[in-house]
Amino acid sequence: MIAVLGSASVLIGGHAVAAEQQPSPAAPAASDQPARPSSAAGLIEATPAQKPPIDIDLSADSQGFDLLANRFVAVGNVKVILAGGRLLADRIEYESATRTIYASGRVRFQRGNQYLQASKLRYSLIENSGEIDEVYGVVDLDSAALDLNPSETPAAPLLPLSYWSASAPPFDADVSFDAEPLPDPDARVADELSATPLNGESAALNLPSGLPEAIPADAWQMPPVALSPQAQTMACPPPLPPVPNWRPYPWAATVWGGQMISANFGDTFLFNGRMRPEYLWGAGLNKRLLRAGPLALEFDSNALLHHAYEQQGGEFNQKVPYANTPAQTFGEFTWSFGVRAWLQPWLSLAFFEGVSLNTNVSNYEKTFRENYTTFLNYLGFEVEALIRPEWSLVGRIHHRSGAYGTYSGVSEGSNAYLVGMRYRFGSSPSPRFSVAMQPPAGCPGGGQPQSKPLSDQLNQVALGSAQQATGTPLDVPNAGSRSSALSPGRQEALRHKAIAAAVDQRVSDLQFQQSLSVERRAGVDPDADLITEAEVTYGQVRPQQLQPLNTEIGNKFVSGTISRWRIQANRLSVTPDGWRADRAAFTNDPYTPAQSWVDASGVVARQEPNGDLVIQAKSNQLILEDRLPIALQRNQRFEKDREVENRWVMAVDSEDRDGFYLGYNLKPLEVGKRGTLNLQPQFMVRRALDGTTSSYVLPGLPIGSSPQSQPTRIGDLFGLLARFDTRVLGLKIDVVGDFSTFDPSNFANGTRSWGDISRSFRLPVIGRTTARGFGAYRYRVWNGSLGEQDVYSALGASLEQTRDLPNLGKLTNTMFWRAGFGNFQGTEFNSVNLADLWRANVYGSINSRLPLWTGKPLNPETELATRFSSTPIVPGLAINTNLNMNLAYYGDGTSQQAFSISGGPTLTLGHLQNNFFDYTQFTVTGGGTLRQGVSPFSFDRIVDLSTIGLGLTQQLVGPLMLSGGIGVNTDPNSEFFGDVVDSYVELRWQRRAYELAVYYSPYQGIGGVRVKLNDFNFRGTGVPFVPYTPPGLAQDQAIQRRGF
Repeated sequence: MIAVLGSASVLIGGHAVAAEQQPSPAAPAASDQPARPSSAAGLIEATPAQKPPIDIDLSADSQGFDLLANRFVAVGNVKVILAGGRLLADRIEYESATRTIYASGRVRFQRGNQYLQASKLRYSLIENSGEIDEVYGVVDLDSAALDLNPSETPAAPLLPLSYWSASAPPFDADVSFDAEPLPDPDARVADELSATPLNGESAALNLPSGLPEAIPADAWQMPPVALSPQAQTMACPPPLPPVPNWRPYPWAATVWGGQMISANFGDTFLFNGRMRPEYLWGAGLNKRLLRAGPLALEFDSNALLHHAYEQQGGEFNQKVPYANTPAQTFGEFTWSFGVRAWLQPWLSLAFFEGVSLNTNVSNYEKTFRENYTTFLNYLGFEVEALIRPEWSLVGRIHHRSGAYGTYSGVSEGSNAYLVGMRYRFGSSPSPRFSVAMQPPAGCPGGGQPQSKPLSDQLNQVALGSAQQATGTPLDVPNAGSRSSALSPGRQEALRHKAIAAAVDQRVSDLQFQQSLSVERRAGVDPDADLITEAEVTYGQVRPQQLQPLNTEIGNKFVSGTISRWRIQANRLSVTPDGWRADRAAFTNDPYTPAQSWVDASGVVARQEPNGDLVIQAKSNQLILEDRLPIALQRNQRFEKDREVENRWVMAVDSEDRDGFYLGYNLKPLEVGKRGTLNLQPQFMVRRALDGTTSSYVLPGLPIGSSPQSQPTRIGDLFGLLARFDTRVLGLKIDVVGDFSTFDPSNFANGTRSWGDISRSFRLPVIGRTTARGFGAYRYRVWNGSLGEQDVYSALGASLEQTRDLPNLGKLTNTMFWRAGFGNFQGTEFNSVNLADLWRANVYGSINSRLPLWTGKPLNPETELATRFSSTPIVPGLAINTNLNMNLAYYGDGTSQQAFSISGGPTLTLGHLQNNFFDYTQFTVTGGGTLRQGVSPFSFDRIVDLSTIGLGLTQQLVGPLMLSGGIGVNTDPNSEFFGDVVDSYVELRWQRRAYELAVYYSPYQGIGGVRVKLNDFNFRGTGVPFVPYTPPGLAQDQAIQRRGF
């Protein structure tokens, strides 16, 4: 709207088309219109000089010139069509002296995929500036370049103003029909009709019983539609029930009982050990110190009494190893700080770290540990389940140890299982009630005055209060009035039920598009030897959990984008190049309440010369579930397809850098017109602390020898990662240099580099093909059971293609092939010597998918269908297969030919609708390879001729998902038979709008955390999403926020 109105400032003349319009059936009642009847009655016809200087199509119930206000005025159902956009309002005024446009009362604007509504608008055509109050809208960054450019055709049509679409020929013509009289009823029917009263059960009438058919419960999630289309109505913020307080009690007292186990710390989680005849009783006191939504920081203390019976001792610190130890009784005190996470209103997990003090030395710790002491480190892992608001059952793993020798050289201590009954008590101060966003005038709670400068107050006197002709929204049950008498779980259920019944989401055709992912990994060099997408897609079929982690896409710190945001603000200040706001909110979630939204301060939006819209905020935080605030980086930018700058790098590379190192990404350097050079200087922190390095072969030894420890020199403490890419004559050039040391004696063994030159072109018959020239020095590849292998040098060329094959019924097929040749240097198999050979290779792969059974998903038009996932879950059973052929020929006359087939079924059960075990996805894959000949190199020798993979994703409770996979070598003729060739485990908190995950691959040695925001396309406007609770409803805010 700002861009379209701004385009009017270059026009010096125009016209307005007046239309005496009859109110439509969907128009609001007269009592709901702006209270300006006197002005409308006193209007006179405006002269051309008094009309707005815009070439527009304007219609209203009445329009003319107001002599008293000295303004052109249009009142009642005002509609303006301008440059493909539509502005609707209850009142529009134009002041010719200052060339200022005023709009008030149900101000709505749409052009393409952009939508904006407000209570009031003021815009100066001279200054190209103004203000918009009580703003809500939808911003689509993908189509902003078209929608915000008045000279371009909008990306989408306007929303209809009527439920009845315009008639198309021949139905738009006048049509007359001949009336044919009905036949006279027979006598029997006439008698029934004249009966008093009418008998509805008469067989002659053949009437239905009159009993309505029950509406399915899963389809009745929203009230009937409003009396007018969405384009004619304002989206009022729904009066949401308050967020229940899951944790009203800051204090907790616990009574404990338990037993010790003879197992190390890791085995206690698997219940792998022998229960010892040593028992514990005691009590604990817990105090909540801080809370942030579902997270809390706590102080925990316990006093326990140990009683151990006579039992077998260990091999240490006694005259006779393994002799029985006498019975003993002693006390233990623990003090610790912990973090608690409430996964459900009735379920929480907690972790505690602190100290433990025994009153006497434990006989078990003394005889089973070489070193022992009474004062040790304490760890506690706890699960709590509420049975009443104040009472809960608790289970805890109780662990004492020396924290890797920190306490008196002790490496391990003792472990126990504790079970307890907990009573919570006390009270927390009630959060201060504040309205974050003002509702528009005419909505419940709207019309509250805002602090404005004097010039705005004078304009307010002339313009009058903005009124809206919207009806009163549905009453929301007061879910908070009885909250103290209900459990937190029951409060949450009542809140969801009230929201589903009262909130008209005004959203349809929801479609997941993409994700914005922020990921931090450890255990791998983040920029070395990345696997291409084609290698992942067209390799062996394996469970999703066992896909390679070190890929080109997955290894980026930030990947993806969010293209559609909903926005809300109290006031936007319009500027010549965009707009700004002191405070604004953005959400990627189409529904309200939003599962995730961003609270931003110091927001500035501007339009780039290419038409893209860029939104930047000085400070912001991500709010999850209206409970948990997560701080985001300052000066955050929201724009289409933006490469996120991540200057500082903290990473771990055990292979080339001996562990932890720091890096800093310098600002990219422009080389020529299209070239970019990226540099990342690095400092090896672990080498500096240890004074040694174990990443390089000692000077004088064969290059394939194992690295050995040597003292670090000054050059070993610094490294560099450099990447250069450009386009020349249609060629795409990409070169990477990875230097882990600058010491001359290690420089050759501390350098890795690779690059390629590629171009796509069309070949006769074959179609679009990519030609590639490549070169590499000390390039690392992953070769199954053999692990990482080095290609010492390589130089060659290849052709490759990806294409879809014709479907065979329900069977879908895709194909990838590559043919190449080159000179390679690499270590010989089972040797440290280098082989230098020419190598020609042909690889072809076909992926196929056959659905055997497809279930019915939930209604995608309901919020319930996507409560725990970005797309509705479709139950089903499908088989995925891969056929590939790998032919390699070497300069010494040897060859390796292999034909592989792999595949397996994937079974999906459940809809992820309920809170417990409502989703299971299980994948089994197997593969076999027929091989003739062997490669002389280690990097491409095929050794895993038969493998099996298992993958499982299981809902545990609510949005908490557990995902894991394992791969095993099942070739009985292989020396690696029975070895694990891959493994993965992930704990994921998954919702429609966002995802939080922690994962680890023991086999690949890669772990990390991932935060993901999902992007959606949808039809409709949605409704304001910033939490708003009218003063009449009970307030229980879990997050303290500043007022907007």
